[in-house]
Amino acid sequence: MKSIFTLLVAIFISSSLMAQTWNIESGNNITRYVFTNSAGNNPDYLKSSSGIHLALTRENKLSRAFVYDLGLTYNQYNSVGDVQNIPFSYQADLMGLSGGIGPSYEGLHGLTISAKGSAAVQKMINGTQFLQNHYVDLSGDDQFSGLKLSLGFTLSITKKVNDQMSVYTSFQDLD
Repeated sequence: MKSIFTLLVAIFISSSLMAQTWNIESGNNITRYVFTNSAGNNPDYLKSSSGIHLALTRENKLSRAFVYDLGLTYNQYNSVGDVQNIPFSYQADLMGLSGGIGPSYEGLHGLTISAKGSAAVQKMINGTQFLQNHYVDLSGDDQFSGLKLSLGFTLSITKKVNDQMSVYTSFQDLD
């Protein structure tokens, strides 16, 4: 697994205390697996599938215009496909740490726009492949086991509802 594309739409409740915000995130991942098979090819028969994203993060201001965040994440990365009309699927649950750093601009009408460089370190806690009417455990597969480092970016727009709550939507791409 070399590339994971994640689309995240989230709503969070924040508790502001001394320029910090706690975020509870719930969203959706759209996953694109890119891997090399035993013949050295990158097959294109895998199709994107969705999974859940959950996170608890803490965002802190470094200055008026710069923020960073750190948190715990749980992600489901899934994919489906078929080869010669034989269907298969991948389901992988990963947990880990995530973080980001970048500028944040507070605009008119309580809107905040952020662009962060992001990173995540995750480990698969459960993973299966469904192939030819049976399930294969992925925990022993080198492409799935071990720590996975993903780097990318996050773009978000936040709307402050009141002093204690905000809503936002976010797009994240991690490879």
